[in-house]
Amino acid sequence: MKKLKLEDIQGFVLRQYLLPAVRHFLLKVNNPAAARKALGRLVTGNEKDSPQITTAANGAVTPPYCLQIGITYPGLIELELKERVGKFSFKSFPAFVQGAAERAATVGDHGANGPEHWIDGFGRGDDHVLVTLYAANPRIRESQSARLAEVFAAGGAFAELWRGDGDALIEKVNGQTTPVPKVHFGYVDGIAQPTIMGAPEPSVPDRQQPCPPWLFVLLDEGENYCVPDPPELGRNGSFGVFKRIRQDVAGFENFLQSNKDKIDPELLAAKICGRWRNGVPLALSPDTDSPLGGIRVEKLNDFEYVEKGGAGDPAGLKCPVGSHIRRMNPRGQPVRGQGIAGGSNNTHRIVRRGMPYGPMFDPIAPDDGIERGLMAYFINTKIENQYEFALREWAHNYEFVGATRLHPKAKDVILGTQGENVFEIARAGEPPMQVAGFASFIRTEAAAYCFLPSITALKFIAGLR
Repeated sequence: MKKLKLEDIQGFVLRQYLLPAVRHFLLKVNNPAAARKALGRLVTGNEKDSPQITTAANGAVTPPYCLQIGITYPGLIELELKERVGKFSFKSFPAFVQGAAERAATVGDHGANGPEHWIDGFGRGDDHVLVTLYAANPRIRESQSARLAEVFAAGGAFAELWRGDGDALIEKVNGQTTPVPKVHFGYVDGIAQPTIMGAPEPSVPDRQQPCPPWLFVLLDEGENYCVPDPPELGRNGSFGVFKRIRQDVAGFENFLQSNKDKIDPELLAAKICGRWRNGVPLALSPDTDSPLGGIRVEKLNDFEYVEKGGAGDPAGLKCPVGSHIRRMNPRGQPVRGQGIAGGSNNTHRIVRRGMPYGPMFDPIAPDDGIERGLMAYFINTKIENQYEFALREWAHNYEFVGATRLHPKAKDVILGTQGENVFEIARAGEPPMQVAGFASFIRTEAAAYCFLPSITALKFIAGLR
């Protein structure tokens, strides 16, 4: 395996930033030449002139801010690449070319979740560039945003269509106000990420085979695609699906409580996710979130659902087959796209980079009218076979596990978007417990399919005349 060129790869593809504040800017190209020049200013290495794109080589010390950029296919066209580059092709990537709005129904984003209801600016064809700024605190976010705004405006390069802020949720930890890695539904987040060969930082250890880097970084050795042309544009890039998802936290908590005569609300929350809200997996502790002796952080991902030969928990007696984490990463469970017990589903895996928006939910004032949710990037190199496959076949399809027939209305409770849902909890020697009478707890508010260019690619774009 060739060594990854970390200095050429955008940082958040391979690194998790421990920065508690984020701002996303959606930009429209107004002046192509000025826009190309502006992008070039982000990769000169001259911090005094402009904030600089963070690369995967930057990791020894967490910086005060990290900057990343994504460009949609219409954005590449508006930047005049097609007419200025001799051979311009994304032939292996039809989903990226079609875009998030055109592909929305593929992942369940229709009806109330459809593009016609998205935040103004998304899915209309002029959502060209998405700039993401992580920061150590809101003050740094504001100061660097002001600098970026000057870069965007220079020469009439870009018009800002939208900006959205996210912040880590805050809790008291040992008497101190501390950002915590949680989502609004109350679960600890970010535990399970793919282990990528050659990546600069380790993931929480698991029993799965490490993923080849070409699944997340566009490399010549990629087995199911051709790197976009020209190579200096495509190589060492990635693709990221950006989504803004509103979460009905009050509705979710009411749903848990409404079933308390049937099942303990916290146990139901754990069954829905596959983990207790503190991150302890049901596969290791199906009866309590505080097992005797505890579970060390490095062991929170050290489990399997189905071993080679079929041993383990194939029927979901410990962790429901239809739980969120089991759907989105079935591990050794034979499922669509991976039909061998104990096999690998690596070719469908994605990297997640997300941050909540909106304040911490207060159960004392549940109906405060404040919007809460998640803004996230799902990073991969083959949107059709990774992000879209996981949503279509694993999150929304009740037949994704052939040997275990779920209810026809069963979808991922955390990510399912359409219609009535029925969640089933397997019981030994008895029919499964069915929890029904609820619909989706999320709504897609925005989406964009973005190309995440390498540093070389950004310099190449800036140098086009």
